[in-house]
Amino acid sequence: MQEEEIANESRRSFLIFRNILVFLLVFPCLLCYLYYTTVFNSYFRKQATMKYSVILPTYNEAENIAAMIRELAVLAPDRMEIIVVDDHSPDGTAAAAERAAAAAGAPVRVLRNRGERGLSPSVAYGFGEASGEILVCMDADGQHRPADLMPLLEHMEREGAVMMTGSRHVAGGGFTERWSLFRTLCSRSAAIAARICLGVTLKDPMSGFFAVQKRAFELVRPAMSPSGFKIMLELAWLFMLAGPVPVMEHPITFAMREHGTSKLSGRVIGQYLSMLMRCIRTRAEVRQKLQETLSEKLS
Repeated sequence: MQEEEIANESRRSFLIFRNILVFLLVFPCLLCYLYYTTVFNSYFRKQATMKYSVILPTYNEAENIAAMIRELAVLAPDRMEIIVVDDHSPDGTAAAAERAAAAAGAPVRVLRNRGERGLSPSVAYGFGEASGEILVCMDADGQHRPADLMPLLEHMEREGAVMMTGSRHVAGGGFTERWSLFRTLCSRSAAIAARICLGVTLKDPMSGFFAVQKRAFELVRPAMSPSGFKIMLELAWLFMLAGPVPVMEHPITFAMREHGTSKLSGRVIGQYLSMLMRCIRTRAEVRQKLQETLSEKLS
C-alpha cells in the first residue's frame, strides 16, 4: 500500500514537472507567434494592401505640410497611405514632413523626387512608389481640403470611374473666398484652351485634385511626357485618346492657402501654353504609342 502511494506521488510529481516544462517551452513560443503575426499582419496591411495612396507633391511648403498630414491621417488610417514627394525644397519641407509623419498615427512616407524636377514628375514618381489601388494627388498647401477627399473617392467607386477630378466649376463646387479677377480669368481661360486645343471637356482641368485607378495610370504612363507640366490634364487627355474611358468630375471647395505664396506666375502660364503646343504637335505619335502599349498589355 505504501509503495503504491509512493508510486502515485512520483507520478503526480512527474506530471507536474512535465506540465511546467511544457509551459516554459510552449508559452514563450506562443507569445512570439502572436507578436510576430500581429506585426507582420499590420505591416502588410499598411504596405501591401492599401486601398488609397495620397500623393502630396511639395516645394517650399514647410509651414503647411504638417497640418495637411495631420488632417489626412485621421480619414482612413487602415486603408490609406500618405506619400510626400518633396522637390528639393530649400525651406526644409522634407524635414517638417518627416516630423509630422512620426506623429501621424497612419502610414506616411517622405520621399525626395529623384527624377525630373517639377510638379508632374514629382507626382508621377510618387504614383510609382505607391501601393494603393487608387492614387490621389492633392496640393500640400491646404487649398485642396482633406474634407473633400472621401466624398470624391466614394463618388469614384460608386460610378466606376477610371479617373475622378475635383472641380470648382460644377454644381456644388466653389471657393471659400472670392478669387481675384486675374486668377479667375487664368483658370477659365486655361479650361477653354484645353477644350479647344486638346478636346478635353472637363470644366475644371486645372484644379490639380484628382484620383485615378493605379492600373489605368500604369497603362498610359509610357505615353506620358517625362517632364510634363499639368499631370491631371495630361492624364485626362491620354485617357481620351485611348478610347471612351470614364473621366468624371466631383465638386470641391477650393480654400485659400494660409502660409506661403502662390506658384502662379508668368512662367507657369508659359509652361502651360508650351504643354498645349507639345500635345498638339505629338498627338498622332502619342495615340500610336498608346495603342501599342494597350495591345501589349491586353495581349
